[in-house]
Amino acid sequence: MRVVLATQSSVHAFWLAGALGDDAEVVPAALDLEQLGAYLSESGLGVVMVDFSAPMTEAAALLAADLRNGWPGVVLMGAGSAADAASMLAALHCGVTEFVNWDGSEVEARTAFKRQLQAPVVSAAAPVSTAVTMDGTSLAVPLLGGRVGMGVTTLAVHLAVMLQEMQGHDVRGAGRRHHVARKPGPSQQLHEKSAHAALLDLGLPARDGLLYLNVTGSYSFVDAVQNLRRLDATLLDSAVEKHSTGTAALAWPADLGLLREVSPTAAANVIRTFKSLLKAQVIDLGGMAQAEFLVPVIRECGQAWVVCDQSLGGIVSTAQMLRELESKGIERSMLKLVLNRFNAQAGLPAKEVAQRLNLELLHVVPDRGTALLSAASSGQLLSQILRGDPYVTSVRSMARALLGEPVAMPAPAVPSPGILSQWAKRLRRGE
Repeated sequence: MRVVLATQSSVHAFWLAGALGDDAEVVPAALDLEQLGAYLSESGLGVVMVDFSAPMTEAAALLAADLRNGWPGVVLMGAGSAADAASMLAALHCGVTEFVNWDGSEVEARTAFKRQLQAPVVSAAAPVSTAVTMDGTSLAVPLLGGRVGMGVTTLAVHLAVMLQEMQGHDVRGAGRRHHVARKPGPSQQLHEKSAHAALLDLGLPARDGLLYLNVTGSYSFVDAVQNLRRLDATLLDSAVEKHSTGTAALAWPADLGLLREVSPTAAANVIRTFKSLLKAQVIDLGGMAQAEFLVPVIRECGQAWVVCDQSLGGIVSTAQMLRELESKGIERSMLKLVLNRFNAQAGLPAKEVAQRLNLELLHVVPDRGTALLSAASSGQLLSQILRGDPYVTSVRSMARALLGEPVAMPAPAVPSPGILSQWAKRLRRGE
């Protein structure tokens, strides 16, 4: 079996030959499609590997794109230094099936090659089967919004960060129980900051969740779709950007024209794959009212939270979205209502909104628009500066319920007495 290595480094060619040994013959070649053509047409070709190491990263990316277009049946692998984020991201953006780290071990490189040579051909449209987390507690919660402007993104961001913090707290507690009287080392501290929860920012307007988390999102959800077979713990740790709490964030790309490359089934497959890597996913779908896209995601997750406020427009838009989902086979039992920005002094009561939408009322989130705006203006989340705020308390209750922790139900909100009720009380007291 021959492996064609497109590189300008003889050192890398010798290293790869030593790593593969008798398993395969390494044939060095220039980063040029014409020179590669002769090798691509010969029998015995196993893998083509492109070296993305600097300073030839851009040339390697162009070559990989040409190979994808002209030779779609070729198994394409990438190589570079994991310490060089630019080379790794360039390889992943080109859709390589594996990435070999020149700074890694020869055993890892040999294992990666064997995995590709033995991998069965999978149809791009076929769903990818993955395992759930070891303890079976992985969860994915889509937050739906019938129209833009109902606070879905703000809620999704706070919920994802809260789930991350709770899972990180559990990891630290386990570390203390198993490492008595020992200071945590670098590896343990890294694990505590690793991603346990993720925000999939797939709502509209696009990428608003990234703004709240203060991340740029250079690795996008479209990249994840295109590199589905490469989604693993290493990629999650190295390519997907994270909030300061460790919360992973994945959003639509800045170029929204790329969205047409994402099928609803592909989106559901990414969510399924992340179930094996994360404890929790919060999927912001606010404003994304296309039922064709929502249905596979809801079915993959097994549930969805419908976020609505007390406004007439919000209720009407939500009712329309529910009818469209129902026409596509989504049962109302899979959907629960989260009444957002609730004000007891204005709008319909929570139970009446639930009745009009024919949904089970799951959570009521108080209206804290001023506090949320103040926190966002300072570049922080409300949960980071006011842990006891009613909004934060409500989100914390949501997270605990999702994680299966007992939740103390708060006393129902009592509206402030109006002028007439105050006078009635005074008359009863004889004042």
